[in-house]
Amino acid sequence: MGLDVCGNSTALELIRKMIQKGREQRSIIIHGEKGLGKKQLARYIAASYLCSRHDGEPCGKCRSCTMVMHGTHPDIINVQANANGNYIVDDSIRPIVADSAVMPNESRYKVYIIPDLDRSVNTAVAVQNILLKLIEEPPAHVVIIMTARSKEIFLPTIVSRTLSLSVSCVSEQECMQYLRENTEQLSESQIAEAVSAGRGNIGRCLSYLEKDSFYDSVQAARALCDASVTRDGYSILAALHGVEGKKALARDCITLFGEIVRDACADRLGETDEKLSVSCYAQGARKLCSSLSASACARLYDTVCDYTGRIDANCNLSLTLNSFAAKLSQAV
Repeated sequence: MGLDVCGNSTALELIRKMIQKGREQRSIIIHGEKGLGKKQLARYIAASYLCSRHDGEPCGKCRSCTMVMHGTHPDIINVQANANGNYIVDDSIRPIVADSAVMPNESRYKVYIIPDLDRSVNTAVAVQNILLKLIEEPPAHVVIIMTARSKEIFLPTIVSRTLSLSVSCVSEQECMQYLRENTEQLSESQIAEAVSAGRGNIGRCLSYLEKDSFYDSVQAARALCDASVTRDGYSILAALHGVEGKKALARDCITLFGEIVRDACADRLGETDEKLSVSCYAQGARKLCSSLSASACARLYDTVCDYTGRIDANCNLSLTLNSFAAKLSQAV
């Protein structure tokens, strides 16, 4: 895997200047929605810190950069969560603290990358409390990079002692160019379809092309939108039936549907600039806008937010989806 990072020029420029001035930040949080390249940015920063040229960006040619690209650099430690996304404190985190005293094998820094900390719902606070001492007084050779969807999951004591970098979507033109250069045997229509679903989120676009979970959630969200436009209660139930028993897919489906509703609300209020659109179904958002009043759009969006929260609160999924279908029928 290469070291290129699409977009996010502000974050890259900040890292470059810090390295050039010899003021590398030793604890970093990278936050942003799934698919925007948080892990890739973490690798880029690690490579920049360890590159033998040390001029602010990885050269991609030295021994250090080559090992980073092949995933074999001994001074980059990718911390692993368990199958459920939780970090087991005694297995994953305490060993970091113990190992941090050991000098690097090859480079001036030893970089610990702790990805998707927000998924560690059961242990996120315990993990941060254990890391806090290391972040407050890190050995001269230690760098810690953590990633999460939102900065809000981090303790204030952690946030105040780290550099926070927000990753953002790239333009749709940049996204299309990336797909052209990094995928094979795809037609322009396939690329355009993926970009219309994932917008400026390259990870989402790739997942859509691979017909991964994002593809399934997009199809379900679009079906839910079409059913809402026709006000067909049976079709609403049918659209939700496809995510029955699949909590992650159900949440993603409703979240994506919420983005469609958000765009419909914006259209209804006259905010028709396509650059402000965020959803995976621009055509569906326009149909929804045409079929609903402004107050109905607002009620629908409130309903989506309510039921997303219920799924996050671990309410019974089957009952939640049935209740959501009923509320959706009332809202439209």
